[in-house]
Amino acid sequence: MRARHRFPNRCRGTALNLIGPPERAFSTGQGYGMSRVFSAMTGTGSPRSAGTAEVEREDEEFVDDAETPPFVEIGGPGGPVFSAAPAKAAVTAPVPVPEAKLKQDPPRAFPRIAAPAAAVVAPPSVAAPGPDAPTGTYLSVRFHDAAPRPIGRTTDGPDAGLVALHFPDHPVSGEYRTLRDEIARQLPEATSRVLTFTAASPEAGTTTVILNLGVTLAREGQRVLVLDTNVTRPGVAPKLALRAAPGLAEVLGGHMPLTWAFQPTVVPGLQALTAGSATDAAGSDAIGAAIGRDLPKLISQLRQWFDWVLIDAGVWGVIPERDATCPSADVVYLVTREADANRPEFTGLRTWVKQLGGALRGFVTTRV
Repeated sequence: MRARHRFPNRCRGTALNLIGPPERAFSTGQGYGMSRVFSAMTGTGSPRSAGTAEVEREDEEFVDDAETPPFVEIGGPGGPVFSAAPAKAAVTAPVPVPEAKLKQDPPRAFPRIAAPAAAVVAPPSVAAPGPDAPTGTYLSVRFHDAAPRPIGRTTDGPDAGLVALHFPDHPVSGEYRTLRDEIARQLPEATSRVLTFTAASPEAGTTTVILNLGVTLAREGQRVLVLDTNVTRPGVAPKLALRAAPGLAEVLGGHMPLTWAFQPTVVPGLQALTAGSATDAAGSDAIGAAIGRDLPKLISQLRQWFDWVLIDAGVWGVIPERDATCPSADVVYLVTREADANRPEFTGLRTWVKQLGGALRGFVTTRV
């Protein structure tokens, strides 16, 4: 608690904050510095002088103890009153630092720029069942769609059986490259080649063979046209996901210019001339007669625009007029299932092609 005293009017309200401990200035109540101030304020005698050596010693002590000065208020005749000095805070000894930590850290290695790693998506967390969750055995279900689907067809593109298109590195695609090489070896000097493929029975795979061979040739930068003359069972348009018409029927009927009927495919360099819309009996008979009459001239025109013309002639014997045009092609190849290669109808077909003047150069067997 601070003690306050009244003073004469000339010194009322005066307060001094003296720097230094009380023992230095007021050890006897008449120290040099403080007694002079007190005499001036109270009108008493002159202050007592002190020796020079004592002043220097006191100044030394004053500097050393200047950290915790007390608060002093000048009081009345009873002398000065001191407030309690604040307690000195405990000084904690410094903790020695190991020499290893005093060494300078090595230079920092900054990360290099790298490709961003793929984001790892954490699996959704499944909350553990609570204490109130029911216990027991539950029936787990999984739906299996049993609706019928088209076999060998994609939903929005070319047929899945076109292995050379969808899977170029598949071993079967390699077989079509071998077929390409064998055919090219038979026609080394030709600048434009026209090949006719025909079969002795349905479902031999003639259209699939032609289209895979066409894809293989087009991927080498060749200009390839697939011509569908199988007007009774056209297969080029559906397998390539193209429009059925306009096609060969419209061209031979004079309803469409030839160049307008060409349809590009998903493979650059490969185009198709589909069978057209003459699929009924009357239309097939009419187009059959037109094929026998105009197909050789059409082939001559196509030679000028394409490096390879692959003709799908369907099943031999269905349209005799079409079969009679086989000499217009450079070569004729027969397509058959491997199991049917020794059947009498296939052996008879080989003789028939030769009798009509076709250049039979080989046959292609297929298997699943």
